[in-house]
Amino acid sequence: MKILLDKNAGFCFGVKNAVAQTLKTIKSSNGQKVFTYGPLIHNQQVIENLRKMGVIEIESISDNIDSNSIIIIRSHGVPKSILEKMISKGINVVNCTCPFVSRIHKIVEEKYNDHYKILIAGDENHPEVIGINGWCNNEAIVIDDEKKVDKLSYYDKICLVAQTTFSKNLWHRIKERVKDKFKDVEVFDTICNATENRQKSVTELAQSVDAMIVIGGFNSSNTKKLYEIAKQFCNDTYHIETAKDLAKEKLIKAHTVGITAGASTPDWIIKEVLIKMQDFNNENIMEEYEKSFRSLYPGETVKGTVISFNDEEVFVNIGYKADGIIKKEDLTWDMDLEISDIVKIGDEIEVKVVSINDGEGNVVLSKKLVDAEKNWYKLEYAYNEKISVPGVIKEIVKGGGIVEVYGIRTFMPASLFDVKYVSDLEGYKNNKINVKIIEFDKDNKKVVVSRKDYLLEEKAKKENEFWANAEVGQKLVGEVKRITDFGAFVDVGGVDGLIHISELSYTRINHPAEVVKPGDKVEVVILALDKEKNKISLGLKQTMPEPWSTIEDKFKVGDIIDVKVLRFAPFGAFVEVIPGVDGLIHISQISDKRIAKPSDVLQVNQIVKAKIIDINVPEKKLSLSMKEVDQ
Repeated sequence: MKILLDKNAGFCFGVKNAVAQTLKTIKSSNGQKVFTYGPLIHNQQVIENLRKMGVIEIESISDNIDSNSIIIIRSHGVPKSILEKMISKGINVVNCTCPFVSRIHKIVEEKYNDHYKILIAGDENHPEVIGINGWCNNEAIVIDDEKKVDKLSYYDKICLVAQTTFSKNLWHRIKERVKDKFKDVEVFDTICNATENRQKSVTELAQSVDAMIVIGGFNSSNTKKLYEIAKQFCNDTYHIETAKDLAKEKLIKAHTVGITAGASTPDWIIKEVLIKMQDFNNENIMEEYEKSFRSLYPGETVKGTVISFNDEEVFVNIGYKADGIIKKEDLTWDMDLEISDIVKIGDEIEVKVVSINDGEGNVVLSKKLVDAEKNWYKLEYAYNEKISVPGVIKEIVKGGGIVEVYGIRTFMPASLFDVKYVSDLEGYKNNKINVKIIEFDKDNKKVVVSRKDYLLEEKAKKENEFWANAEVGQKLVGEVKRITDFGAFVDVGGVDGLIHISELSYTRINHPAEVVKPGDKVEVVILALDKEKNKISLGLKQTMPEPWSTIEDKFKVGDIIDVKVLRFAPFGAFVEVIPGVDGLIHISQISDKRIAKPSDVLQVNQIVKAKIIDINVPEKKLSLSMKEVDQ
């Protein structure tokens, strides 16, 4: 007798994660009561083992379950109202909802809130379907037969999802019938990859053997579906729960026997079946079973398929008896990225084995280690072509810092951190920078990089670009870099230009700080260019309306206005009419009485009322009178 074991037999990721998290929770419970909301998985043997460990099954949240309790949500998930009730009672919730199921919850909730009618292809009594329905106020219609679609009322907008373990063939028939009946249909194929792969492989296996054994709980939905599929292609198909259900007389005449197992069937039950079948013939079945899994070694590079991920980890099928896990820090150097931006379910990924067992039976993998090996060629290319590369300053060490470039540790001397010498390098730690590779020795794994060289190169590029395009009268936006008593220096694209204090404002100012400060973004006009001396003269006030150009729109002869006394002359007092426009009150127009000098009557900064008696825009002169105010 030849035994063929389905490569997809046994625990799926969701179930494996739920069992692992439950065992971990039991160990760390510190006397707290541990409950599961419903049976953790559809396997009586696993449930009995958990009961012996003190785990209690519940079907509702009763008053005796308080904040000192732990409730484990099984991979099937729960309705939103149940989850909210657990949280409101302060119960410690360990949510083991399968990521594939959680995705359906999000889809259903979003579409329900957008006024879609939710249709679920599945078994209405299955806990997963009950949970999904609870994320759309229990208003979904559950369909397990394409003929039921014809009996549905008409809805403007339809959202169709599937139970993750639903039959792929039946799903296609229901989907097509729904699309034919309704106009606006959004279809989400939510049957998980593990289910699809398991159903596909059992179809292939059943056609190539004399007898089929399907191992799994008699109440397991996905195991029942595997049995139904296998039975279509192999008449001698038997659904068993454990090794004790094997009937030798039914299998002894078979030359080839195929074995598969449902998603909630643990490895140890599969092994027990194989051991018992070994008594049926002389072949070493267990040896063949172990051979069905590949051997792994730390440091080995393997290829796998992404089967799931969350915010912190990626789960990978690598053809081993345990799945692989890539933590985010072993996936990417850019921790600002979301894992969903890097990988998708179904992606093939090349990884390096870090550890065979992380303490919970998972294989620890790293994508970064594989990428780092390949990236030596990137560094060599960048060095030869003299191009810059991105990096992150990971550590500050004696004499400089360690810069990670494409996952490779390089050294940057302190003198090459910036164009100017930096005494304290700690502020650069974890900064993302661009560098030039100035030394490269692959054999000795030595790479020296320079941010200074990159900055100088960029500065030269910007200067060349500026001088190639700059013209007098051109308007630019720049950033104020520093201020002196005589003006402000502005970066206008990698080069600095000077706004002289006289070009900052139409009004008289004592210091540039009255108008601008470092960091300000300002629009300026190029007033003069001297490439030989590398001098750029800029104007700020030229970007604003010239005050005299609007004075006739604001005032007319005869208006009485408030003005501020600015300074005195023997022949009168100069006053500010508006910023940038000064006027003169002649000494003869200050008072009805004869005065020797303006300061006999007025003070600097005093506000007085005066009447406009003449406006001469071309000569920028404005005459006023105080004595005519009261006439």
